[in-house]
Amino acid sequence: MPFDEHIPVSTAKSQLLNVLRRIEERHAKVVITKNGAPKAVLLPYRDFAGLCETIDILSDPAMVHGIQRGLDEVTAGRVVSVEEAFGD
Repeated sequence: MPFDEHIPVSTAKSQLLNVLRRIEERHAKVVITKNGAPKAVLLPYRDFAGLCETIDILSDPAMVHGIQRGLDEVTAGRVVSVEEAFGD
């Protein structure tokens, strides 16, 4: 996941509203650094929620197994069209 900018914690602290505005408007991901080292990330809430959902899915072995079975079915060509599945 590429990051859009790296800013020192002092800048994040003094410019928090502007940083949040950039995150919202540009869908930016911002790394907060302390003494030049990355310490935290600010990202749009929807991205964070999506990451949490992905972690939940990948943490469930039954879910991962079901996804893999589905991918195997597609790879084997065992698929139906939307029309076949749900009608016209």
